[in-house]
Formats: sequence, C-alpha cells, structure tokens
Amino acid sequence: MRHLLAADWVRFGRRRDLRLLVALVPVILAIMFVSEFNSVTTPPSLQFFLDPPDPVFEAEMQAQALADFRQQLATTLPAFAFPASLLKVAGNSGPVVLLGIYLVMALIAGEFEWGTVRTLHLTSSRGRTLAVRVAILVGLVGLVVGIGLVLAAIIPFLLSFEGRPLQDFASPVPGLLSEIGIRLVALLPFIAIPVLMAILARSSGLAFLFTLLFFAADLAVTGAAFWSASPVPWVPVLTVSGSILRLLDSSESPLASLAPASVSFGAMVAWTVVPLLVAIARFRRLDVNE
Repeated sequence: MRHLLAADWVRFGRRRDLRLLVALVPVILAIMFVSEFNSVTTPPSLQFFLDPPDPVFEAEMQAQALADFRQQLATTLPAFAFPASLLKVAGNSGPVVLLGIYLVMALIAGEFEWGTVRTLHLTSSRGRTLAVRVAILVGLVGLVVGIGLVLAAIIPFLLSFEGRPLQDFASPVPGLLSEIGIRLVALLPFIAIPVLMAILARSSGLAFLFTLLFFAADLAVTGAAFWSASPVPWVPVLTVSGSILRLLDSSESPLASLAPASVSFGAMVAWTVVPLLVAIARFRRLDVNE
C-alpha cells in the first residue's frame, strides 16, 4: 500500500496543472467569500425617473430602501463572521466539485488515453490500486477544502463594516461541526460517480460528458413535478441533488416532510459507495490492452 501511495504522489508531483489547481481553488473560495461580503454590504443605489420630479417621494423611498438594507444586514452579516464563515465557504462547493471531476479525469481516465494503465497495474492488485487512487483524490479535495476553511477562519478578522470589525456581528452556530461534515460528505458523490464514468468510458472527454449527463438527469429527476402526485413522492430526497438539498434545507422545507434526514444521508452515502464498488469490480475485469 505504501509503494502505491508513493507512486501516486510522484505522479501527482509531475502534473503542474494539478498542483496549480489545488493551490488556486482555495484562493477562489476566499475571493468568492470576500466578493459576496462586498455585495451584501454595498448599499442599494436607487434612481428614480418621476415626471414631474418629486424630491420628497424620492427621499422617502431612499430612506425606506436604506432601512430595509440595514434590517437585512442584521441577519446576513453574522453569516460572514467566524465561525459561521466556515459554513459559508464550505457551502461554496462549485469550484471544489469541478476540481474533483477534473482530478478524476486527469488521474484515472487520462491513464487510458496515455496508455500508462497497461504498465501501472501489472504488479499490484487492480482493486487496491484504484482504491488508493480514489483515496488520494479524496485527500486532495479534502486538502483544498481544509485550506479554504483556514482562510475562512482568518478573513473575517480582516474585514469590517462601517468602521466596526466584522467579528462584532459574530453569533454562535449550533451544530457547526455536523453542518461542516454534511457539506464535506456531500462532495463525495462528485468524486465517486466520475470515477465510475472514467472506468466505463476509458476516455477523459467521454467520461466528462457522461458525468455531466448523469448529474443533469439527476437534477431533472429531482425537480420533476409529477413526483408529488405519484405513489412514491419521496424519490426526490434519494437522488444526489435531492439528498444534499434535504440535508442542507431547514426542517420547514417541503423536502423535510418527505423523509427523515437520515434517509437522505444514507442515500448520499450509497451514491458514494455503490459507484466505487462497481468501478473497482469493472476495473478488475477490464482488459487494459484493448
């Protein structure tokens, strides 16, 4: 097992594009956090076109808009202060998901295109080799998220609003660790399913296309309106996107009435474990000389 890890580490070290992305994505998460903070704290700019002009009415409307803006800030600013900032950054999963898919295409599907898969799996168990490769993918994604969380813990102490430190608006976050854990587990299907597609397609381009089609179909199934009138209205909370939405939504959301959170969590774990088991089983029987 140790020599497999060492070999994959050497292979990763030779890919400058992968090292650059692993270093760049946490910076993107930090930029997204600061950009959203600036957007939230920017007062609204209202322009009126009244004919004839009515300065009194315009002043009243501007005052009302400013009052609404400050009332909204009372609920939004605490989400940017530490420790709530950790949830804010962990919830910006788009760049991390794209990174995970790219890593899968580069480190698994790419071996079929380069032909290196024929020599890399001659002396070691194929199943063990693929399992180690998946563990490295999960580790790299976890490293990116970890760096992002470190930045999320630092940046709030550098920000302010109207001369007041942002931390003055901080509030406790009940169940912080469990909420972060759910967001991290929600990333795993976006690694496991692309791994299966990479093994089945044996091509980066096809694997990426199949992955996009799968998640597009998943969203379509989750958002289909006919489930509410069907004998199985709970299906949307078992899909990848539906299970994630169920776990992240509040208890008052429509999805909460369809199934307990534990059901969606089990579905999300299944969307991680089953594709990986199928991928390993298929890879063990695959003719790599095709």
